[in-house]
Amino acid sequence: MMSTVVHADWPYWRGPAFDGTGRATGLPDNWDPKGGDDSNVLWKRDDIGGPCTPIVMNGKLYTIQRAEPNTPTEGERVVCLDAATGETLWENRYNVWLSDVPAERIGWSSVVGDPETGNVYALGSCDLFQCLDGSTGKTLWSIPLHEQFGMLSTYGGRTNFPVIHEDLVIIGGIIINWGEKAKPNHRLIGMDKKTGEVRWFSGTRDLPYDTTYSAPSIVTIDGQRQLILGTGDGAIWGFQPRTGRPLWHYDLSRRGIFATPLVVGDRVFASHSEENVAPNENVMGGVVGLRVSGTGADTKVTELWKQLEVVAGYSEPVLIGERLYLVDDRCKMWIFDAESGEPIVERKAFAGSRQRGAILHADNKIYVLTENGPWAVLKPTDDGFEVINKGRIRDMEFAGSPIVSDGRLYFPGSTTLFCVSTEQGTEQSINMSQSMGEETPVGKNTKVDWVQVVPAESIVRPGDEIQVKVNVFNSLGQALPTPRTIDLTVDGPGSVNGLTFTASQDAAHTAATITATVDGKQGEARIRIVPPLPWKFTFEGATDPPLSWVGARYRSIIRNVDGSDVLTKITTIPKGARSRAWMGQSDLADYTIAADVRGARMSQQLPDIGLTNNGYVLDLMGESQQLQIRTWSSQLRMAKSVDFKWDENTWYRMKFESRLESEPPAAVAVLRGKVWPRDEPEPKEWTVTARDESPNLTASPGLYGNAKVAEIYYDNIEVMENESSP
Repeated sequence: MMSTVVHADWPYWRGPAFDGTGRATGLPDNWDPKGGDDSNVLWKRDDIGGPCTPIVMNGKLYTIQRAEPNTPTEGERVVCLDAATGETLWENRYNVWLSDVPAERIGWSSVVGDPETGNVYALGSCDLFQCLDGSTGKTLWSIPLHEQFGMLSTYGGRTNFPVIHEDLVIIGGIIINWGEKAKPNHRLIGMDKKTGEVRWFSGTRDLPYDTTYSAPSIVTIDGQRQLILGTGDGAIWGFQPRTGRPLWHYDLSRRGIFATPLVVGDRVFASHSEENVAPNENVMGGVVGLRVSGTGADTKVTELWKQLEVVAGYSEPVLIGERLYLVDDRCKMWIFDAESGEPIVERKAFAGSRQRGAILHADNKIYVLTENGPWAVLKPTDDGFEVINKGRIRDMEFAGSPIVSDGRLYFPGSTTLFCVSTEQGTEQSINMSQSMGEETPVGKNTKVDWVQVVPAESIVRPGDEIQVKVNVFNSLGQALPTPRTIDLTVDGPGSVNGLTFTASQDAAHTAATITATVDGKQGEARIRIVPPLPWKFTFEGATDPPLSWVGARYRSIIRNVDGSDVLTKITTIPKGARSRAWMGQSDLADYTIAADVRGARMSQQLPDIGLTNNGYVLDLMGESQQLQIRTWSSQLRMAKSVDFKWDENTWYRMKFESRLESEPPAAVAVLRGKVWPRDEPEPKEWTVTARDESPNLTASPGLYGNAKVAEIYYDNIEVMENESSP
């Protein structure tokens, strides 16, 4: 019989136990990045680099990379290598569209692997979330989270990390959604890992200051499974992973939390580099030790200790014995007593001057890669640590973190990925699900305390049906058998028969809510109802933008202009003046969007006004007095601009057509746009035409606007299928 190889996998960014520690021995305490016959660099790839920390599962290494840099077809890719040889096994390439992230910051997130299925999950820089077959790279399902949920993709490239829990994959980020969830919020989405169906949709507090890339950890405390992470509102939060139920939070910073908290047992260790909350708001940075206790509504967090003026906003600590090792932003080591917080070592230099990546603890060594090129191998000692070896690679940065798998170390640099190994390296395999800890047996708590309606979020067309499932959980977030008696009601245009919801035939650009009641507890599911094309939007008599639009209601209001009610994108929204709104399904292609538009002037500046179509924007640019078609704002891999003079307080008509020529993989997108004074006849010729050799195949229609300097007005918006000829 053929034996099955058991690998010591590193399927998650911080390892199989979420703690940055590998159970390995025989690891090298030195390495020569130049390689060579006598070097312990097993292999290196000079074409695999960037800020992404790789993962390793089943003998395969996965990472997120730029694709075809500095070309008209540049995009993003998930790459799979043979972990032992560095040979490329497959890559999955995809576009970046309607995102402000620069190409240099692609890969800020990491892939996560699912040991049960062998699948991998990746959140792209524009918030395209994909499930890939880990063996072949085939896309099993994908969801554009920016279009369907309003997840932000910013210039900072701060992209969150997915995490697997049982049959769920959970992803989070700053989301500007619809309905009662229209305000910005660091939200989490729990999805069926095999289908992408949304099981739950939860959040923190409205109006967070930052987007972040703090990664979640999943642990069990007092018999209750918890997902713990830092969020954009500057707090550390705990949620139940099966339900999304918020359990507790601790306010740490006035800005978002970037560094991933370390959770060991019932203790949480977290740090930041920004202003502290009151009464220490004039002090920068801090590290804190917390203790979590209780379950359900009685879960609480207690501060064990806090040390201020520790500016550690990026790197994640490790716990060795009862000592917390933490590298601050200036690459100085701090060591704290884990229980009391008393400093054992303060600001001790060892290599480098800037730190971003996490540190790795394995084989009684600490591996550190620094942002400006130096690296070090340290050894814990009774009085702190000693430097075993250190070096520097010129023209190399390390924003990613070192990992270990099957006794091999992987060091991700800005331009090169290194695999470092000795023949003596061995490693103990850790079962990721078992590392989360043992829960209280479900039989000890059989009372229904939480109701979940699945799918929790969906978009349908009028007349469509959805099969609803109702799940129930106890106070610890453990699944219970669903009772036979369930009371289902619908608020909005639709009806329910048994467990089947049917959207009303005449519903358009609105929504319905299904409420399930079990033993006095309630759960809800929200459904957007968007009809097939054509669409037309006038705002006369309206009080808000259409309910089903994602990303519109918080940023825009209805205002009377020139005697008519129009959609107004306002300037007073913090961090929301430059943004997009999405109107419907993401499976649309070959359509035209048109609208009346008008820009105000403020402080001698004009806004940018745009329509989005199939993942492209037609942008009437105020200050540059140009009309531009593009798909990736910061990179402009495909962009066409023409001079176009326009005036404030004047109504124009914009029209934008996208048309796919040929079939994939040879498809080409032809984009045509025109603008003319609204009161004049439509010109026959297009104002600007562009071609994209790497086209976006489908995407939701929408609006784009940069109202930071002045308001924007929209009216008489139409979306229709293309005419038979351009």
